[in-house]
Amino acid sequence: MTTLSGLATARGYAFGPVFVYRGDGEVPIPQYLVESGSEEEELLRLRAAIKETRRDLEGLISVLRERTGRSDVRVFECHLMILEDAILTKEIEDHVTGDRLNAEAAVRKTMNGARTQFERMNDPYFRERVRDIDDVERRLLQRLTGRGRNTHLELKSPAIVVADDLTPSETVQLPREFVLGFATNGGSATSHVALLARALGLPAVTGLGDITSRVTPGKVILLDGTNGTVTLNPDRDTMSQFSVLVERQREFTVSAISGPPAGTLKDGGKVRILANIHPGVPVAGVKEFGAEGVGLYRSEYLWLDREMEPTEEEQFEAYRKAVEMTAGLAPEARTTIRMLDIGGDKLMRGISTKESNPFLGNRSIRYLLSHRDVMRTQFRAILRASAFGRTAIMYPMISCVEELRDAAVELATVKRQLDDEGVAYDRDIPVGAMIEVPSAAIMADILASYVDFFSVGTNDLVQYTMAADRGNDAVSHLYQPLNRAIIRLMKHTIDAAKKHGISVAVCGESASDPVAGVYWVALGVDSLSMSATFIPAIAHALSGLTRADLDEYAQVPERMPQGATGDEIFAKCRAWLIARLPFLEDALA
Repeated sequence: MTTLSGLATARGYAFGPVFVYRGDGEVPIPQYLVESGSEEEELLRLRAAIKETRRDLEGLISVLRERTGRSDVRVFECHLMILEDAILTKEIEDHVTGDRLNAEAAVRKTMNGARTQFERMNDPYFRERVRDIDDVERRLLQRLTGRGRNTHLELKSPAIVVADDLTPSETVQLPREFVLGFATNGGSATSHVALLARALGLPAVTGLGDITSRVTPGKVILLDGTNGTVTLNPDRDTMSQFSVLVERQREFTVSAISGPPAGTLKDGGKVRILANIHPGVPVAGVKEFGAEGVGLYRSEYLWLDREMEPTEEEQFEAYRKAVEMTAGLAPEARTTIRMLDIGGDKLMRGISTKESNPFLGNRSIRYLLSHRDVMRTQFRAILRASAFGRTAIMYPMISCVEELRDAAVELATVKRQLDDEGVAYDRDIPVGAMIEVPSAAIMADILASYVDFFSVGTNDLVQYTMAADRGNDAVSHLYQPLNRAIIRLMKHTIDAAKKHGISVAVCGESASDPVAGVYWVALGVDSLSMSATFIPAIAHALSGLTRADLDEYAQVPERMPQGATGDEIFAKCRAWLIARLPFLEDALA
């Protein structure tokens, strides 16, 4: 029996036989010089392959659109954009006409250059988009070489999919009714496998290194997406214990979904539990897990993987659909749309210049205020959508008062324009600020007078406060949501919100962790927003606690020695919570 450790990408437990998917790998290609005078003939062959690949993608998109609620459509629309990218196409053709490279070699050389650019980006999300380039390149080369698509993908019974990694095309081909979970050599929390697993509520462990070479197809393995481990060749006792975890997980989810509305305390108190979504997220899952609204709509997904920024109409249609969908979740359900939150590393050419340190650069609200036309267009689209249901605007990465003042001026200008045009919108639309950097938390008592609500993005707040990138193994141990520095900033923010009579939410990843999420509720936040599949654990935990219990829980760190570390505080809080709610132990990492 051997246990491998990787990244806990999607929580949960599963066991089952291994299905090893090795994919197509790199398509072997010929490389040679085209005879002088034959370049045009080679270009015709290239263009025919592009046309056929476009037809393949359009056919796949058409099939997926027939299945309502499939976010995969968006992925393959982006693949079409890559395929039809004028700059990439010109570069490929220049290699044919200028260097006299055959079409296959020209495609590979161009795509290798694009891959290198993406791999150098700091943001893990953008680095993961290399898989999109891989996918488009593979499809195009398969057409050029006449090598058919992989036909040995024969998953016909429930199994855990083990792979090096999966491209979007490979992921969508999998018969999802037979997938118990994922275990991959590579990948990260932002990979397509990770996003799919969380959307489906399936456990996943990524970054396992060489699991594909260590497993035997058909042999049973244990997949622990909560702790990030995979056990090979489990003995009988381990298998029996793990089976109990799987059954408890099933009972836990069923109990949470069938219990009182999410966020209801044992003594009848209430905390709003909301969902984080982006364009393409199916409403069925959001509603099924009990979300009472949308606390974070990631509008940047409308920009990512595009050659041009979305038009006002494109934005309006996306926001309107989200607002109308959210309206059916609960009485007074609201869609909180975060304004464009895009970093220094961009997929859209021309949206900003390359920066040496994009995470401290011209990103989020700073980018919008330096590109007022982009900001006004988004304001117009959001305001128009607000006529179709309760909507709120949220500014990302606020760091000082002047940003809120300047944004308010632009919003007022757009409102006057819509009034002049006779366009309907919610004139009292709430406006909020994300608290993601230490300066905003410290100045919360001043910022609170400029907005209607706060939403704390704990992912960035922890990273900026601790100066530690959780994706960097060398310093990831410093990513501590319950470090005293974070707790103090949270308390100050919550107290400032209460003093000014505005609501405060948490929409960062810690909101979905029962230990930290319940602690934020104990400190006084009004709502938690998270990926919908994480709602049952939080809902179940809150349903077993009274307000008096939460008051006691809030004091756990205060009763510890001043020198207690963030990890020690987290462990103490976890122990307190499990002592009160033993059923939570299986749901906690």
